[in-house]
Amino acid sequence: MLALLCSGLYLPAHAQDRLQGQALEKAVQDRKFVFYARTALPLQGRMINLTDLSYTLKVMPDSLYASLPYFGEAYVAPANPAEGGIHIRSGKYRYQLNRKKSGWHLTLFPTGSGDVYRMDLDISTEGYASLYIIPNQREAISYSGIISK
Repeated sequence: MLALLCSGLYLPAHAQDRLQGQALEKAVQDRKFVFYARTALPLQGRMINLTDLSYTLKVMPDSLYASLPYFGEAYVAPANPAEGGIHIRSGKYRYQLNRKKSGWHLTLFPTGSGDVYRMDLDISTEGYASLYIIPNQREAISYSGIISK
């Protein structure tokens, strides 16, 4: 119980500011938000709590950045083992946004990012989100977290 009460003390200020309502809708429409991953769920395995708050997906009007851990089976090993995880730096990407009753569904297709093919992000109106990534050379993985500025 005490851990739950104190858990907010370890979050940076921007990670505590979960977007909601009109601020969230504007951020999603303008493509200006950050997804902070709190858990990872590999295709084969159990949920993993993420304690490092630097695991993010940053969506901006002209670029897409991701730094997320990866747990699962890789079909092709990276040339550099230190490059594990999912790292995206894409100046171009396709962005398909669909409004749902309880939030939004985004489909992101980064270009020039190497391994990642498709990313599906479901965002609730309360600012919670789940991210499903389908890589080309690895098993799919999903994350849950929050949306912030």
